[in-house]
Amino acid sequence: MKKYFYRIRRYIIFIFQVLFIEKPRGLDFTMFDTSALQKTGGKFHGYSKTGEKHLREIFNLITKERDAKSLSIIDVGCGKGVVLKEAAAYDFARIGGVELMPEIAEIAYKNMRILNLENRVELRCADATIFDGYEAYNVFFFFNPFSREIFEKVIDKISEAVADKEILIIYHHPLFADIIEKFEMQRTDVLFDELKQYETYIYRGRLVR
Repeated sequence: MKKYFYRIRRYIIFIFQVLFIEKPRGLDFTMFDTSALQKTGGKFHGYSKTGEKHLREIFNLITKERDAKSLSIIDVGCGKGVVLKEAAAYDFARIGGVELMPEIAEIAYKNMRILNLENRVELRCADATIFDGYEAYNVFFFFNPFSREIFEKVIDKISEAVADKEILIIYHHPLFADIIEKFEMQRTDVLFDELKQYETYIYRGRLVR
């Protein structure tokens, strides 16, 4: 019963945001037809936006401990860009996003233009398993965007790029946390998203085995 209460509350908030906040401005952070996922051959696990309130809790935590200007954050599997939008309210040195599906990336580009963030956010339509820009970042955000196999490849790719430096990994709805925990990463914080009823793990350390 409690699960259904949270689900109904989530949908009410979602509908309110779409009808009264996003749509009048031409924004689109809604979910899409999941049948589109079948086109990606398992590279894409799903899309659902992280709640803005929970994102602020995450960003407030990491910027309390470190100066935001020392942090460069990338959302891997960024969907329509809600994490990028919320990150832009902080003084992060760099904000980036990688999205595999061109039709979703185009919506993210449009959202950033409407919000006047096209010069603040670096958005790339690319395959996260071969993306060549990870070395520019030290904070990596995931909302469970991939299958287990693909997530493992993405983490290996990131480890090749940043193994020599301390990083943060923010993993929302952490279904495959064991993949990260094979490395020298310490889970230092666990936050709980009351709206979605998901946990968020925050790891610190080096992506070396």
